Amino acid sequence: MRLRWHTIILMLIILAGASASAVYFSLKVSVNVIENEISLSPSSFSINIAKGAHYVRSVKVYNSGGEAEVYFEEVIEGPDRNAIEVSFHTESGDSITTSKKLKLQPGTPDNPSVTVVNVHIDVKKDAPDGSYGIYIYAKR
Repeated sequence: MRLRWHTIILMLIILAGASASAVYFSLKVSVNVIENEISLSPSSFSINIAKGAHYVRSVKVYNSGGEAEVYFEEVIEGPDRNAIEVSFHTESGDSITTSKKLKLQPGTPDNPSVTVVNVHIDVKKDAPDGSYGIYIYAKR
């Protein structure tokens, strides 16, 4: 009889802990939608790169709003996403990362500021053949 009570109490404690953790780990997410003042050009391009090669493509960033600090993220689609590495650099060669953002000068819709960013694409020597898509996003 004593063992049953311990089992019942133990089960109640486990259930209480599980429900408390479900409440504790739930998140409230707030989404703020803002007007898009930053655009990239070209928005897409196609290239053929040999295995083990390095490719640099210049992309223009247009800002038609106030001064902004941005960084870039990429999504790679293809046979092996890990076979391609993408990095972003200023014209002077400085890296652009989440902790070292690019400062965009203010502009207007009629006269946006233009900043050139170099996209460095490295293909590993053991990359499988195929077509890869690289999508670039500017984030604040």
